[in-house]
Amino acid sequence: MTLTRRKTMALGLGGLLVLPAAARGQLVHGPDPVALTHDPDQPVLGNPEGDVTIVEFFDYQCPFCRQGHAALLRMVGADGGLRLVMKDWPVFGPLSLRAAQVALGAVGMGRYAAVMDSLMALRGGRLTEAAIDTAARDAGVDPAAALDAHAQEADRWTGLLRRNGEQADMLGLLGTPSYVVGQDVFPGVTSVMALQRAVDALRRG
Repeated sequence: MTLTRRKTMALGLGGLLVLPAAARGQLVHGPDPVALTHDPDQPVLGNPEGDVTIVEFFDYQCPFCRQGHAALLRMVGADGGLRLVMKDWPVFGPLSLRAAQVALGAVGMGRYAAVMDSLMALRGGRLTEAAIDTAARDAGVDPAAALDAHAQEADRWTGLLRRNGEQADMLGLLGTPSYVVGQDVFPGVTSVMALQRAVDALRRG
């Protein structure tokens, strides 16, 4: 799904994304692009000062998110100029939320990326509390301490997850994984080659 800058300007909407809401078949105002890519509470992977941001809406229980994560990290690492924003969107229930809380709680410990990688390396379907806790420990983080750290900043992280959900709704997303590169939206499983083409096109202007 692509909306060019020319089309955006023709609709008189300045820098706002205007995208079809897939569930309703209507045009809606998308999230502000800066809020989408540069939320001050959002952890960033890759190069924080990179020239292009890849946004992924994901859920730790989504098997397709987990399967594609390593390839996405390799792409980001090989490029060197990419920011990667992983937007927690825990749509699969309480265990998805718990995994997000453990990972976000590890931000202040400097272990967010390690915990995320460990959670994303899990295989199988539904998560369990034991699997989440083991993944955290494998990343060098006490899960209870991470949950306590999350609770100490509950307003910050709850607000971030709320904004993520609102942005997903405005984009008309129906599930995870879903990606945004500039004004290109990729709902569903997407190859790194497709994402790289979007990055290259954005850089060409």
